[in-house]
Amino acid sequence: MTPAHDFIHLDEGVYRLEVPTLGIVLQVDRLRRKSDELIGELTALCDLPGAMRVSDAGVISAADFNLSGVRSRRDRAVLLARRSQTAGFDWDSLVEYFCQRVIQAERVGAPALLLRDVPKASPDATWAIHGVPVLKDHPEIVFGDGGACKSLIALARAGELARRGVPVLYCDWETSASDHRERLEQLFGTEMPGVLYARCEAPLTVEADRLRRLIVAHSIQYVILDSVAYGCDGPPEAAETANGYCRALRRLRVGSTMIAHINRSENGDQKPFGSVFWHNSARSTWFVKRSEADGNASDLTVMLSHRKVNSGPLLAARGLRITFGNGRIGIQPTDLADSTDFASKLPLWQRMKGTLTHGPMTSVAMASELDAKVDTIDRTVRRLTKLFTRQPGADGVTRIHLVERRVS
Repeated sequence: MTPAHDFIHLDEGVYRLEVPTLGIVLQVDRLRRKSDELIGELTALCDLPGAMRVSDAGVISAADFNLSGVRSRRDRAVLLARRSQTAGFDWDSLVEYFCQRVIQAERVGAPALLLRDVPKASPDATWAIHGVPVLKDHPEIVFGDGGACKSLIALARAGELARRGVPVLYCDWETSASDHRERLEQLFGTEMPGVLYARCEAPLTVEADRLRRLIVAHSIQYVILDSVAYGCDGPPEAAETANGYCRALRRLRVGSTMIAHINRSENGDQKPFGSVFWHNSARSTWFVKRSEADGNASDLTVMLSHRKVNSGPLLAARGLRITFGNGRIGIQPTDLADSTDFASKLPLWQRMKGTLTHGPMTSVAMASELDAKVDTIDRTVRRLTKLFTRQPGADGVTRIHLVERRVS
């Protein structure tokens, strides 16, 4: 090929060939293997006078293309020659060269690495949003029954990140932009943070390329996917569906919150609905449950229980108080020990902590309050010395205190 050219690997599965002197560009994306053939979407641009352009960007052709087929290369070269109206230019050699470079790049892939030369992994970075840690760089799932305020919590999470200067993309398969816009204003007032919204109709396996382009164009650092079931290209309970979805998610290359539902089994609150691969593929999962006993329709409590984490121990359950009124929605951290529905579901140490926020207590009084054994209370105090301590009072009676409330 005579003209000077540049072959560029833009992104995973995205390649570009530029011939600057002629204003010709070939770009292929949406690469996939089908019956051992490499298929992609080939877009051709040409700025030469007389070219039959179909857009202001200079596109003369955009269609699916079999890079592995000799005949398909020849046929596409003929089409491009006709549409560009370039007499004497060797489109056949250009298309052939581009296909060979792409095939070779895909065959070689990323190089192998010596593990000893790989930098040590740093601890998972997180943001704290409404008292709940959110992974910055990895996928996590928030799952629960309908009406548990999952989408509302996710939108509030997106808005808070945007308010901190983190570019966020909200990918929505369920409702509409106007619905989310209304709730965003209820959460943050008229000075709403800049959350980017993308309405999705096709499965994530199809939408991933478009979303990746949005992520690159707007420097997005985090995405919300609402919700998993509607973004699947098959039944959620099928292993291949879950694996295909997660492969598409990895192509986005940013941290994410996926919203999912629960199944109706006895242990449905332990893992998201569908294949076990949903639970296994996420870095972290949280089960969301709405209180039935506390408050009313305008004031409710939601519990987030940590069900899975890849690094480190499971975290303590978190509580959120959600209030509705006067066209506004408020979300604040709350102590689950004060909830009629949730207090009994907390581990003993967390119930002890909630009880001691009202003041120090003796082991006997606390055991009676929490319906626990005195020996169990004492063992918990000895084990969690960073949280609990014992101090004698003015009356000579030793009581259990919270460390952060201890008087020096």
